[in-house]
Amino acid sequence: MAAGLLLTLGTAHPAVAEEDGLRFDEAIEKITTKAGSSYDLSGGITNGTDRTLDTVYLRIDLDRSFSLTSEYRNCRYATADATLRVNRVVCRLDGPVRPGRSYDLDLGGVLIGPAARDGRISYRVTADRSDAATPPSARRGAGKVLELMERDRVEGRIRPEPADPLAPASTAVEIGTLHDLAVNAVALRGKPGDLVKGDFFFVNNGPTSVGAVFDDEEDNETAVVARLTLPPALKVVKAPRNCQGERSEAKGRSGPVVTRYACWQQRTDKRSTMTPGQFEHFPFTFRIDGTDDTPGRIAMPDRRDFKDGDGDLSNNSAAITVDIVGAPTASSTVRAVGSLLAAVLALGGGVLWLRRRARAARTAGGDR
Repeated sequence: MAAGLLLTLGTAHPAVAEEDGLRFDEAIEKITTKAGSSYDLSGGITNGTDRTLDTVYLRIDLDRSFSLTSEYRNCRYATADATLRVNRVVCRLDGPVRPGRSYDLDLGGVLIGPAARDGRISYRVTADRSDAATPPSARRGAGKVLELMERDRVEGRIRPEPADPLAPASTAVEIGTLHDLAVNAVALRGKPGDLVKGDFFFVNNGPTSVGAVFDDEEDNETAVVARLTLPPALKVVKAPRNCQGERSEAKGRSGPVVTRYACWQQRTDKRSTMTPGQFEHFPFTFRIDGTDDTPGRIAMPDRRDFKDGDGDLSNNSAAITVDIVGAPTASSTVRAVGSLLAAVLALGGGVLWLRRRARAARTAGGDR
């Protein structure tokens, strides 16, 4: 008889029915903040089932650049890794959690990492322990106990059903200006045949750090962060090992020549960050191999990775100029032509004046 009663109760109130009525509510919909800051989170749950629950489990998933500032000893904490894409917190909350009642949770603050980008925090509550499993690497918190605080009679009620009952409650985190990624202008000077050094930089000017991997690969050995279009007067004598030439057909040349270089980072860890002031250095040695002073260009790839959160897009590209000593420039040529024209005009004016003077002299002689 007892077995039959237990079976009847178990059948009448399956875990799925509890999930249908037990949900996380009152989540902050959106946080607009900056990297390196923290923000207080609030939340709560509603028991929409028709039974009292002795224990419920709360799961919070945070983007890997977010973390909770407070720890609770009834929670376990798992860090994102190769198998877990998010930072996960799972807490066991002791009841009783009564039917039709709502409860507040003081979750503490969320820390927005120094390299954080826009992300999301999602919440889920369940009465089924198997839905709140954590990886073996999860550690137990060492702080106080996270407790449910029943809302008073004015607020204590079943919350309206969400539009999508299967969608977890979540908080969108929007980050303002994160950083200022920049490349530097380079000005070279010398005469034909000279060797000159060009130091190119890809730098984070701050004010905050930024994730240092700019592609979807496991590492960033091929994540191009700068492309150089060389001035025609320069020939590369030595290039850094993390820059590679791209051959192209040049007019007036018998074969392909290297006119462009792609440069990438030497950081290979997905967890790497570029802190304010940190840079990649691309030192080149050139030979001035002509007198054409047409400038070149260094620029970051035209990709979203380099634009999102960048506070100043004007320095995402810069000029590479060459001042060739002894070679006539466009301005000097204009000045020379102008001087020659002035001389010709002056000479022509002098000749005209002499002709007029001679004519005047002949006229005066005839009157005498």
